[in-house]
Amino acid sequence: MDTRRAAAILAQEQELLLAFEAATQEMLTCAVDHLEGEMGKREKLLAEIQKREEELSALCQKAGEEGQRLLDAAKGRSEVETLPEDYQEIYRLGQEIRTVLSRFPESEVQARLRLRLEQEQMLKRIKAANQGSAAKASRFYSAGSSTGGGSRLGRA
Repeated sequence: MDTRRAAAILAQEQELLLAFEAATQEMLTCAVDHLEGEMGKREKLLAEIQKREEELSALCQKAGEEGQRLLDAAKGRSEVETLPEDYQEIYRLGQEIRTVLSRFPESEVQARLRLRLEQEQMLKRIKAANQGSAAKASRFYSAGSSTGGGSRLGRA
């Protein structure tokens, strides 16, 4: 079993997860016009994380029963004391990944709240703009210059 390759995949996954976490934290404090960029960054990171998961699964599948043992170690589904030394490193990396993942629920809630707050503020600004005198004049002008089908009053 190629434990070095598995360890490298897990280390890459951890780096990507940390970058995802940083992008999420940036969403909490960045300017409104940067929110979309941070969301895009997170989507790309998520795709890369998924690739690493698939790569590890494929590596372990090729190795049969021994690969399943390695995958169990990476996912924390084994007793660390019963693992060979090179599998213990895999277990440790898996633990570090799960530590990062355990922080995600709280930061995700905060990020969603930030997005909702920004959406509500934008909606308020739109409503305020639609109620101003310029908006009323614009609606009056566009209704008067409409050349569409007839109305009840006909055309003047």
